[in-house]
Amino acid sequence: MASGSSYTVSGGTTMTGVVSGDVIDDADFNNMRTNVNALMGTAQDVTLGTYTAASTYGWGQGGAGVNAASAGGLVYADNATGGFKRLQDDVQAMCAFLGVSVRTGVGSDVADGGSITAATWTNTMLNIQDCWNARFSVASDTGATGDSSTFTSTWNTSLSAEATFTFANEGACRGYFNGGGKVGFTSTRASGSSTTQNTNWTDTLSALGNYQLKHDTSYAASGTNSGLGFYELTTSYQTLWTKFGSGSYASNFFRVEGKINSTTNPTVITLKATWSDPHAEGAGSLGPDGQAGTGDEAFGNDFIDGTLTLNGNTFTPDASGSGFSFSAPTVSCGSISGT
Repeated sequence: MASGSSYTVSGGTTMTGVVSGDVIDDADFNNMRTNVNALMGTAQDVTLGTYTAASTYGWGQGGAGVNAASAGGLVYADNATGGFKRLQDDVQAMCAFLGVSVRTGVGSDVADGGSITAATWTNTMLNIQDCWNARFSVASDTGATGDSSTFTSTWNTSLSAEATFTFANEGACRGYFNGGGKVGFTSTRASGSSTTQNTNWTDTLSALGNYQLKHDTSYAASGTNSGLGFYELTTSYQTLWTKFGSGSYASNFFRVEGKINSTTNPTVITLKATWSDPHAEGAGSLGPDGQAGTGDEAFGNDFIDGTLTLNGNTFTPDASGSGFSFSAPTVSCGSISGT
């Protein structure tokens, strides 16, 4: 049995480093294999509503095909029963996917007749631990707009629209987020009248940038994060992100809410965008141009016009170089409506 340091992974199986002179046990191989299979295999079937990192893993990917080693048997270089090279291949693929550096010896495939040093055994364990700890941090992703909606009428109260992100099945949905995938919105306002009200909405949406729902939180360039991610979604809407205007228009806001079709069989995420304009008009207000005494202070002049756009976006894990494959959800943006 290996006698080196213990290498733990949250939610996985503890591995024990190999020291020169150790007699290798089947568990020394199988513990590594168990963690690799858990990370690359089917996403854990956890109920949404809360997020616990230790129980959240699984990308839904195939591997090189590594079977368990047997007590008293041999660990072959490349064999259907416990091939060390196949384990290396899987670890190399995980490192490529996550952008994790391959440790010494792990990137050099063993071959028939060769030997596996204690350092290579231990570095393989360490690389598995590296990948496990970085399992949500894909090296890169591919962003795309799946669908869009526009609104061109004049408005001055509130608008809203829903977008759905539909996955083929619950395993694909969980695996997508476990692998670092994200879904979200961008919104823009363009053209229309040259008023400070319009300009502030344009600037507010630009400053928000790309809103992204991640596995355990949300992200955008600016605004207020509610700290909720995919795994905390329920079947009722929850506020995920809010971005307020500025200056005289600090009460205006863009809000993102989210829900899931099922906490036990999640396949459809619905995000709701709201553009709210409670900015006061009339007495005490400077009006939409922000200047006093220019004739636009009366009630009914504080409108937003131009073209308002909502884009439903996906950010699919980039699996190039790893052999992995993730499918983006189908996106459908409903119409923008309100007054």
